[in-house]
Amino acid sequence: MRISTTTLESYRLFMQPDQDWMPEDELLATIRGEFAGNHRVWLGQAFGSVLEHPERYQVQGGYRVQPRGCSEVFALGDDAMAPALQLIDRPRTVFEAKAIGKYAGHDVVAKADQIVGAHVTETKATLSPFDFEKYATGYQWRFLLDIFQAPLVTYHVFCLFESAQNGVIELRGIETFNLFPYAELRRDCEALVQEFEAYVDAKGLRSVLDARQEAAA
Repeated sequence: MRISTTTLESYRLFMQPDQDWMPEDELLATIRGEFAGNHRVWLGQAFGSVLEHPERYQVQGGYRVQPRGCSEVFALGDDAMAPALQLIDRPRTVFEAKAIGKYAGHDVVAKADQIVGAHVTETKATLSPFDFEKYATGYQWRFLLDIFQAPLVTYHVFCLFESAQNGVIELRGIETFNLFPYAELRRDCEALVQEFEAYVDAKGLRSVLDARQEAAA
C-alpha cells in the first residue's frame, strides 16, 4: 500500500482514547482521499502558501490567500507573516520536499515543509493555545527523521488569532523546539504502520491504497 504520514497521523489521533473531535467518517474520507478540509486545515495551507510564494499573495498590509478547493479567503497580517518569513533561508530552502520509506512492506510518503541540507523544518500555524505534547507525541516528525535520515526536526509553531473586527489573522506568539532521533524510532514507526494496516483491512479499504501504489508505480 501507499500511505502518507498525514493519513497515519490522522489514524493515530483518531485512536487516542480521549479524543472526541474527529468523527470516524472524517478519518475514512481521509484514507479514501476524499477529505476536503476544514478551517484549521485551510489556515495551515494558506500560511504555508505565503511562506513558499509571498510575492503571489502580498497585498497592502499583509497577504490574502484562498486555498485550492476552499471557499474561504484568509487575510494574514504583516505582523503574523514577517517573523515567519524571516526564519527562512530562502536561497537554500527546498519547500514541500517529498521522500518515501518502506515500512512493514508498504511505502510511506513523507513531506517536509522545508529542508536545508539535512535539516528538516516544520512550520505550523494554529489558532489553539500552544501544546508541546500535541507535537511531541505525534508521528510525522518520527517518519521525517527516519526517511530523510535527518539529525533533527525543528518546529516553528505560530500561535495566531483572528480579529473579531475585520477577520485579519494576527500573531499571538512563536514557539520553537527541536525533536531528535532515538534508538527505537524505526520500530515505533513500523508498529504504527502495522496497526494502520489492520484497521484498513477491517474497514475494507486496502484496495484504495493498493490502487494508489499502482498509480504511483
